[in-house]
Amino acid sequence: MPIQKNIYILIISAFLLSIFTSFLIIKNYDKYEISTDEIENHRIIKGDIPDIWIDGQTIKNDLEVGKSYFESGKEIFRSYLPPRLIALYSYIFDYNLFEDWDQKIISSDNSKIFYLIIQSLLYYFSIFIFFKKLIKYFNPKICFFIILFLSLEPTIFFFHSTFHTESIFFTMQILMLTLLMDDIDKISRSILIGVLLGIMFLQKLVAIYYIIPIFIYYIIKLKYKAIIPFLFLLIFYILIIGLNGYGNYKRAGVFYFMPPSSKITLHLYFPSIIISKGENISPSEAKKIVDTKKIEWINKNNINLKNEKDRIIYYNYLQDFSIQTLIKYPVTSFKYIAWRTLQTGILNPIYVLEFFHFENAKKPEYFLTTNYKKINLPLRIIYSAFLYIIVIIGFFYSLRRISLGHNLLLVLSSAYMLGLLGWANNSRYMVPILIYLSIYFGHGVNCITEKLKSRET
Repeated sequence: MPIQKNIYILIISAFLLSIFTSFLIIKNYDKYEISTDEIENHRIIKGDIPDIWIDGQTIKNDLEVGKSYFESGKEIFRSYLPPRLIALYSYIFDYNLFEDWDQKIISSDNSKIFYLIIQSLLYYFSIFIFFKKLIKYFNPKICFFIILFLSLEPTIFFFHSTFHTESIFFTMQILMLTLLMDDIDKISRSILIGVLLGIMFLQKLVAIYYIIPIFIYYIIKLKYKAIIPFLFLLIFYILIIGLNGYGNYKRAGVFYFMPPSSKITLHLYFPSIIISKGENISPSEAKKIVDTKKIEWINKNNINLKNEKDRIIYYNYLQDFSIQTLIKYPVTSFKYIAWRTLQTGILNPIYVLEFFHFENAKKPEYFLTTNYKKINLPLRIIYSAFLYIIVIIGFFYSLRRISLGHNLLLVLSSAYMLGLLGWANNSRYMVPILIYLSIYFGHGVNCITEKLKSRET
C-alpha cells in the first residue's frame, strides 16, 4: 500500500510539474518572436503546428457560417483529428487562433495554456488507469518504476507543453495497452479497441497498420477463438477511419482516407538521395532527374495540381515512384534506411527545448556552432545508451515474469514503431516507442536494484 500511495503522489506531482512547465514555455512563446521576410511569426509557429492551427481556424470559420461538419475545412493533407481538436478548443474557449490571418501572429494571452493543461490532464489520467491494470500483473516496485518513467521521462514529458500531436497520441497508446492487457475475448472490449485504434489513426497516421501486430497478438492469445472478437474490432476500426474518407468525399468529391502527407514524406526523404548514391552523382543532379520525371509525368497525364482529385493521383504517383526507386537500388536503400534508423534511435531528451530555442530564442545561430554539436550529440548518445541498456536488461528479466502474449505485444508494437518511424532521421518520431519500452524499463530498474541489494546482503 505505501508504494501505491507513492505512485499516486508521483502522478499528481508530475502533472503539476507539467502545468508549471507549460506556463514557463508559454511565457517564452509569448516573449520571443522572429521575423522572416518582414512577416512576424510567433514562437509557437514551427514545424507542422502552423498548418494544424490554420486548418483548425478554417474549420471553425466554416462551421460558424453554416457548413456541415464533414464539409468543413480544407484538404486533409496531414492527420484528420489534430486540427479538429484545435477547432473544438477554439470554439469552446472562444479563442481566435490568429489575430492577423495574413501575418499569422498568435495572441500572446493565456488562452492557449488551457489546451496544454487539458492534454496533460488526459495523459496523466491515462497513466493512472494504466497503473490500476499493471498492479494486477506486476509487483508494486516494478509498477512504480514504470509509472516513474512514463511520468517524467524528458523525451515524453516536454511534449505535453507543446501543440505537437504526440501528447494526445501517447495518451491513446497507454489506453490501448490497458485495453489489450486482458479480456480481449469480450466483444465489447474488442469494439472499444477498434474504435480507439481508429481514433489513433486519425490523430497520427503511423497507427494505420498497427492493426497487424494487434491481429497477431489476438491469434497468439486466443487462437481460433480470436476470429469473432477481432472481426468486431476490424469493423469498428474501418468505420472510424472511413469517416475520414467520407469527409473528403463530401468536401471534394473524391474518397480517400490516407492523407497525402504520408506519400509526400516518402518522396521527400528518399528518391533524390538514393539515386545520388546509387548512380554516384551529386544530390543536385539526382534532384534534377527526379524533377524532370515528375514534370514529364504531369504533362503526359494532363494533371492539374489545382484540382484535388488530380493532386491525389499525383501523390499516388510520387509514392509509387519512391517505392520503385528503393527497389531499383536495394543495397543502397537498405544501407541508407539503416543509417537513418540508427540516427533516429538516438533520442534527444531536450528536443522540445531545442526546437523552440527555449534558452537561446534570440540567437538561433547558437545551434549551428561547433560547441553546441560537441555537447548535443554526446549527450544524446549517452542518454540513449543508458536507456536502451536498462530496457535490454528488463527484457531478459521479464521473460519469466511476463506472459508470452504480453511480451509479444510489446515486442511487436516496438518493432512496428521502429519499422515505420525509424527512417525519419528525427528523434521526435521515435518517441512513441518509449510507451512500449516503459514496461521493460521498469523491469530493468527493478532487476538492477535487486542485484545491488543481494550484493549488499
